[in-house]
Amino acid sequence: MPLKKFLPALFAVMVAAAPAGAQEVQRIVAVVNDDVISNYDLSARIHLIVVSSSLSNTPEIYRRLQPQVLRSLIDEKLQIQEAQRLSVAPAQAEIDQTIERIEQGNRMPPGGLEQYARQNGIERSTLIDQIRAGVAWQKVIARRVRPNIQVGEDEVDEILARFNSSQGLTEYLLGEIFLPIDNPDQEEEVRQGALNLLDQMRENVPFSAIARQFSQSASASTGGDIGWVQKGQFDPEIEEALAEMQPGQATQPLHTVAGFYIYLMRDKRTIAAPSPEDAKVTLAQFLLPIEPGAAPPDIEAQNELAQTLRETIAGCEDLNRVAGELGISTPERIENLRVGDLATAVRTTIVDLPVGRMSPTIRVNPGLLLLMVCARENPVANLPSREDIEENLMRQRIDLQARRYLRDLRRIAFVDVRA
Repeated sequence: MPLKKFLPALFAVMVAAAPAGAQEVQRIVAVVNDDVISNYDLSARIHLIVVSSSLSNTPEIYRRLQPQVLRSLIDEKLQIQEAQRLSVAPAQAEIDQTIERIEQGNRMPPGGLEQYARQNGIERSTLIDQIRAGVAWQKVIARRVRPNIQVGEDEVDEILARFNSSQGLTEYLLGEIFLPIDNPDQEEEVRQGALNLLDQMRENVPFSAIARQFSQSASASTGGDIGWVQKGQFDPEIEEALAEMQPGQATQPLHTVAGFYIYLMRDKRTIAAPSPEDAKVTLAQFLLPIEPGAAPPDIEAQNELAQTLRETIAGCEDLNRVAGELGISTPERIENLRVGDLATAVRTTIVDLPVGRMSPTIRVNPGLLLLMVCARENPVANLPSREDIEENLMRQRIDLQARRYLRDLRRIAFVDVRA
């Protein structure tokens, strides 16, 4: 028998003779174009997620995770295939750099990630395959999506103006998990998958861990973090759900045209411009004494002296010299005073007083009080910077286009799910 005919026959005999357990391990659960996903691949990835997310290692957990994990593996195959098509597949050095960043982010020593995998029975290939897919997709997005995304200065100006006119509105600090729906037939399956993720959160699995493993949003790489989002930027149904939430709570799966979202309310705040009363100042006090029962000419003389001092003293360092010349006490300095905490007369006097300029006189019981602001630390508004706004717009647009890109890859791919 020719060798090329003998080999298929030998392979058939080997398969027939293989133990049933081995056949189950090697059973194909999905075909993605020319690549296959075996039951072994699926089980190994579920084990990785169970260990890294501190889930209970039970058959029920494996059963619940299987649909979402299989979908993730299919997407990863498509991402790697697209990277190979574009000749941007990740080099080993890029994978090593990613591992190093993961170790640093988790405060592991060099080689700590591989050691963690060995200690927990995680196949190194399973870990590397997930990392390779993530790096590959980032390179695809950098090549095909990022160059086409622009954010104009006028767009940033418009959003800044809206923020400045929105004082008193609410902002949410959110995390997100996004599960897409590629066709209507998948809606119930995806909804059940989202509910399973919520069940995992109730078992104290961190939201960020679930987002990294299952979210199809670009924010998955940061544990689902999307930063501060102003109220009014979502659909009414999502707005209603967010309005009722308190920090630490997660929404139920929220249906949109694109898929299901789960939001975590990390914090909320009110947009506010800086208040002058929140400024911190260092004050110097200069007292010109007036004796009880002083004659009007004496009082007038002190008033004239106060006016002269206001016109001639240049800055706080000059106060000590003048006090010495007048034979009065060295001006007292008080640091880190909040303007809004000062007495009304003092607050009104110094709230707009420039640094280094003497205040108008304040009549007090011992005489005439003069104040000087030696230093002022103005409050910072909780409004976003131009850089924050531009980065957020860019992230949103790249995220949207990346999801559409992956959706299109799914639609044109040959995907045969056999699990």
